[in-house]
Amino acid sequence: MFSSKIRFWIRTFAFILAVYLTALFAEAQDSRPVVRLSIPSASSVFSMPFQIAQEQGFYRDEGLDVRVVQGVKTATSIQMLVSGTVEASQTVGTTTLAAILQGAPLKVVMIFNDKPSYWLYSKKGVRSFADLKGAKVGSFTPGSTGDRLLKIVLEKNRVDWKKDVTIVYIGTSELLMAALLSGSVDAAALTLPGNLVAQDSGFLELASFESEVGALTGGVATGEPFYSKRRDVLVRFLRATLKGLKVFKNNRERSAKIMVSYMNIPYETALRTYDASSPVFVSDGMISEDFQEKVLDFQLRAIGTDKKVPRDKVFDFSIVKSLGTN
Repeated sequence: MFSSKIRFWIRTFAFILAVYLTALFAEAQDSRPVVRLSIPSASSVFSMPFQIAQEQGFYRDEGLDVRVVQGVKTATSIQMLVSGTVEASQTVGTTTLAAILQGAPLKVVMIFNDKPSYWLYSKKGVRSFADLKGAKVGSFTPGSTGDRLLKIVLEKNRVDWKKDVTIVYIGTSELLMAALLSGSVDAAALTLPGNLVAQDSGFLELASFESEVGALTGGVATGEPFYSKRRDVLVRFLRATLKGLKVFKNNRERSAKIMVSYMNIPYETALRTYDASSPVFVSDGMISEDFQEKVLDFQLRAIGTDKKVPRDKVFDFSIVKSLGTN
């Protein structure tokens, strides 16, 4: 009888302890610093460093609760960043610079790519830029990097995008691909893996935008409150994201497997997407000072301003640089 009571109290104590420890764990989970991150699309290869960091537990290892807001248009993403609705954004291109020029206290603190990864595909009846006259051309959101690149490429090929074609703003690459497949547009700007789908579906590649040096598609932009008042959290966030970037850059199979679930594409398409995109990614989250100047030159021309902007007003890679030495 005595031993039964002892066993009862041991079981009771063990139960209470388990409940207590579970509550402590839940409280610890709830008390983790929250980082809200906006990304344009769940199917963008340029969001992969974030997704890998999430999937592999890198953010959890840093004690962070990273909450991703997907499908955010570039302009909206920057507005959210300025207002403090999110702490970080993947949007690091012309929209971010335009906000900085207007006085927004933003910084680009990490870069994923140093080359653009966009293409212009058309239906079979449109075999040259001359054939685009009078055509409907699908584009991303107005003012986004992809949209500005499209207009630059059209102008270089003697197509006046204001008069010769009708630009239809559709949004993400998957929506653009759907519009091209349905015939709603005659041509569309696409990024990976949409261009591969277009290629396999018999559409024609009119142009690649890869030669347009200075267009940034992925990275981390943040606002002054996060940058200065929660710097320790930002360091941890960037450290985990940098780990995700390195995995993407160095591990083809693991990255492709995550793409399958994240981007909802077949494994073979994921491998092709990886092979096409990996070369445009950097490995250390930074770009050189010379390249920063080229980026600013491209973005300022794309915005249509003659203003000169010092590099340190836009870029600050000091945290990422310090992480590389740890």
